[in-house]
Amino acid sequence: MTPRADELSVYLDRDRLIGRLQALVRARSENPPGEEAEAGGVTSAFCAELGLGIATEYAQPGRPNVIARWEGKPGGRTVGYCSHIDVVPAGDHSLWDVDPYAAEIRDGAMHGRGTADAKGPIAAALEAVAMLEDAGFEPDATLELALVSDEESGGFQGAGYLVDKGLIAADIAIVGEPTALRVVRAQRGIAWSRLTTRGVAAHGSAPERGVNAIYHMAEIVRHLVDSLPDIRHPVVGGPSVSVGTINGGAKVNIIPASCTIEVDRRTIPGETDASVIESFEAAVERARQTYPEIDARIEIVDSGVPFEIAESSELVQTMTGAISETTGAPAEVIGFRGASDARFLAHAGADVIVFGPGDIAVAHTARESIDLSQLEHGALAYALAFSRLLAADAER
Repeated sequence: MTPRADELSVYLDRDRLIGRLQALVRARSENPPGEEAEAGGVTSAFCAELGLGIATEYAQPGRPNVIARWEGKPGGRTVGYCSHIDVVPAGDHSLWDVDPYAAEIRDGAMHGRGTADAKGPIAAALEAVAMLEDAGFEPDATLELALVSDEESGGFQGAGYLVDKGLIAADIAIVGEPTALRVVRAQRGIAWSRLTTRGVAAHGSAPERGVNAIYHMAEIVRHLVDSLPDIRHPVVGGPSVSVGTINGGAKVNIIPASCTIEVDRRTIPGETDASVIESFEAAVERARQTYPEIDARIEIVDSGVPFEIAESSELVQTMTGAISETTGAPAEVIGFRGASDARFLAHAGADVIVFGPGDIAVAHTARESIDLSQLEHGALAYALAFSRLLAADAER
């Protein structure tokens, strides 16, 4: 029998939970430039206190990825938990009402960079393991915690590296991000792309002798939104496109021979890299109605798959049940418009959800904080979900 919420809640140690989060926040881990070493050491020490098996892997020197395992019985599945120890820079400290790295507590909340995104979820997950250990729970499956660097710069030196090297291999996984205790069952993908137009240089005083690559690109840009596929997903909405950078020309009095834009294209389940290319090609074809001679090149520079799992799946049902027991209210199931490390685990074949305490609306701002009661609810919900997913009868 797995424990109920009322049975587990007595093992929640508020001081331990808050103390660990304060230690994590005070260990600065800004990315860029990628200064996660201290936070990795703090995280590893906490995992050692829990008696977990620990391995630290590095894609780059000084940027640790901590893997901690609570071993179950041989032959059982692996339940993954992945979250990130890096944070975005605090920026101008004068914009904050508090020291962003003091982990100050005011009005029932802890304030500072990383409190919500995502050191709060990490502290809650560690407390969940401590609660289960204190309650005498023994897992049948293996719990694999991947507490990684580099998520804020794309995750390629963190979760992406661990998945590519086969260093983590969860069958099902929870990714810890600040979702305000809502369950994310679908996430949009990314297809960061580069479009280049080629023209012919000429003297600026005689534009008719050249071919202006910027004019061609401007016409393509005008059609990017119109060329998005007319599709929607029930929880993540539709695809989107945004031009992030533009670079063209060499000098004001030279007709530009090239122009390049970088495009943030967000995909929904069912879209592929090939279909993304098709939507860009559609924009180019529409632009050729004005400039038939357009010479355009399209490439996807980086992509991450969108994913979804059914609301009826074991993972979603287990997590929503844990939240409902914890809070006494129905759980909310949503989609995630942004990207996260969940895309790497999904690409590797795991069923994945995103869940954690903290509000994404204050992440990356000078108001970042986490409500301590929500932090406690997150720890208890994690503990309930872990216990059920790790139990012998969990695989159905």
